[in-house]
Amino acid sequence: MDAIRSDAYTLVNVFTPKPGETDRFLDLQLRETAALREGAAQKGWLGNEVYRARDGKWVIVVTRFADAGAQRGWAANPAFAAHLDRIGPLLETVESIPVDQVARHSGAVAPDRPLSLGVIVGSTRAGRFADRPASWIAAKAEGAGFDVAQVDLRDFAMPFLGDPAATKAQQAAAQAFADKVSTFDAYVFTVAEYNHAPTAVLKNALDHAEWARKPAGLVGYGGVGGARAVEHVRAIAAELEMVAMQTAVHIPFGDYLAISKGEARIDRLDHLERSADKMLAQLAWWARALQAARSREESLVPA
Repeated sequence: MDAIRSDAYTLVNVFTPKPGETDRFLDLQLRETAALREGAAQKGWLGNEVYRARDGKWVIVVTRFADAGAQRGWAANPAFAAHLDRIGPLLETVESIPVDQVARHSGAVAPDRPLSLGVIVGSTRAGRFADRPASWIAAKAEGAGFDVAQVDLRDFAMPFLGDPAATKAQQAAAQAFADKVSTFDAYVFTVAEYNHAPTAVLKNALDHAEWARKPAGLVGYGGVGGARAVEHVRAIAAELEMVAMQTAVHIPFGDYLAISKGEARIDRLDHLERSADKMLAQLAWWARALQAARSREESLVPA
């Protein structure tokens, strides 16, 4: 342990968002304060660190200023006061605690943690085919080093987005889904094609959560390998600020029938294996790149 003396003025700010408002608050906080960065630096802001509690109950921002006077000057800034007025309605409480750093501990550098990957099972129909490609791509992703969890839309009875007749149970399911998928670094979606489009439950699930600045892989099946549905999901992903991989897996109708009848195994079809390997390699690269970019962006935002 090395004792450290610092003249920096440090605040630990603990924000408690109102139920269901954590992601909205965090997005507003990051976007608005990013615009104030230059002015904050001129007034003695040194930087900050932003943390989100895994259960979504708190957002913690550790902010450092050159001295206490710099902090008071920044707090008196009218633009900052207006920012506080805008985020206020999303919060239950805010607590700011002045602290002094007394020590720093260091040790061996830990290896990068595995990238977390959510495999979203994008169909809820009885007798669905989706379980087969979902289990296959999940196993391949684990072999490629991802920490994988399957997320089955059957487990989340969400209402249609904005439905005024939604029950509290449906609203809770939608929030649970949004909280679940927010924990992943990357996603793979199984995309069934019905009537030249993806399933309604997949589109609705995409509408219920935040996916920005994270990569997505797509495994399509059906007529022409689900290509029309996959292209539809690519357009939705772009609007949601996701990065869809250049390579997708397309299971053509002939393979779909053979696999469904037990006449072929998905993991023994070389053309599908090759596409999956290429897609997962792209997904890993983009997941690391976007993870680093998000970390840099958050570290530059003043509270």
